[in-house]
Amino acid sequence: MKRRLYIITLGLISLTLTSCNSWFDVTSSHEIREEYHFAIDQGFAQSVAGCYIQMGENSLYGEYTSYVLPEVAVNPYRTMGTNSIEYLALAYLQKHLWNSSHAKPIIDNIWTSSYRVIANANEALKNIDKKESSLDPINYHILKGELLAIRALMHFNLLRYFGYGNWGNRKTELDARLTIPYVTTVEKNLTPQSTGSAVIANTLKDLNDAATLMKDYDPVSSTHPDNYYSKVDEEGFYESRNFHLNYYAVRAITAQVYQWIGDYTNALTPAKEVIDAVGTSKSVSIGNTTAFTLHLMPVSEVTSTTSALTREAVFAIETQNLSDKTLTLFNPNYSTNQTDVMSLNEGQMQELYNNSNTDYRFVKLLHHNMTSSPAGYVPQKYYSGFGIDNYFKNKINVIRLPELYFIAAESYARSGNLDQALSLMNTFRETRGLYEPLIDLNQAQVLEEIGKEYQREFLSEGMMYFYYKRIGAETVPAKSGAMTDADYVLPYPDLEIQSGRIQ
Repeated sequence: MKRRLYIITLGLISLTLTSCNSWFDVTSSHEIREEYHFAIDQGFAQSVAGCYIQMGENSLYGEYTSYVLPEVAVNPYRTMGTNSIEYLALAYLQKHLWNSSHAKPIIDNIWTSSYRVIANANEALKNIDKKESSLDPINYHILKGELLAIRALMHFNLLRYFGYGNWGNRKTELDARLTIPYVTTVEKNLTPQSTGSAVIANTLKDLNDAATLMKDYDPVSSTHPDNYYSKVDEEGFYESRNFHLNYYAVRAITAQVYQWIGDYTNALTPAKEVIDAVGTSKSVSIGNTTAFTLHLMPVSEVTSTTSALTREAVFAIETQNLSDKTLTLFNPNYSTNQTDVMSLNEGQMQELYNNSNTDYRFVKLLHHNMTSSPAGYVPQKYYSGFGIDNYFKNKINVIRLPELYFIAAESYARSGNLDQALSLMNTFRETRGLYEPLIDLNQAQVLEEIGKEYQREFLSEGMMYFYYKRIGAETVPAKSGAMTDADYVLPYPDLEIQSGRIQ
């Protein structure tokens, strides 16, 4: 997307950057600006762009909800902590001391920033149906679809962080239990908490409505010729679909939601839809510009400049200054006893990857520092010290294609269709350089192999926190004792508790 489109919208969304409550202090001057802002198609496009900008901030995907909090909470990084407040905070997050003075502000910001994005999406949604008759049909269907998908994704993330896990085995309890508020309006009154089942139902409704709106209009679906979009693409809004909640991303999140609650039958359908549509590779162009590209990256395509694996991103977020933020955290040449680097135990990593000399995740995406004491490995997906191609620069993966393979494979395995599960896993593993197929495994063994692939594949991407929490894992590599709800569930901000919320 053109940078100018991002900049224009900041004037409107900056009204929300103080607190959730300040958004609702609507003044007449704001109403005038709102009416002017949403008078044309571009105003809605700017609001969508503004939501993505906020999602790329440090309090969300730009740092803390991607490669920081969910990573150190469950993965076996060496004990962290320095005199730097930022890295000292990681030490408390690593120990699950959520209410400490160092960790609590980070967690509070995740809550506040998430609802800030939701507020901006709701503001645009409040206006878009009023303007349907004056909007181009392409813009109406895609922009409304993206706004609904943004609202769904942010609520789903809040549920996964601040709600309870192991839903598949606790369905009766968690369906009925009060959890986060699902906010769909812009008003001063406090939105009541929703039950777990209501949050899931609302999330799925928003996702399904988004999919219905976008399916025949989103360029990724290839329903129309590329010149179909020329009249609405002057600002390049539809030329970066991997960095928007496109139709495939909406279906991928739908699969995640069903998997989260243990409904593997319904998780399989959207996961397979994306896998089948993409095939070995899919690329969509608008005019002379590539609007969307997606495929599993083979061994030959992965180098130090493409290590972020962005070509596999069904949806990724753009952030700012990623190289500066990760230069220390993922420094491959850390010195002895340096505790501000996310380094991993040498023996544990060699065991996880079977000391493979062909698995590119081990050979190319982990740097083996043998000069420090102790020796260790450092993830390199988001490290930019070696230089990185522009397409991969400042990108944070939110959903990558491998996850859909894992969702589909797990769904097949849990239904007893082990051959289909193994077929998907072997197809995926071959792209990683693992050429010996998995064969003759029972259900428990297939599920175990899928779990290992999650660990190998998503190191430094924050995915394993959700995986362990979803399956109710009692042990995780980062903790010696048993995991409990207190380890998995982030605490509500104090203001929410004081307002009567219960967790």
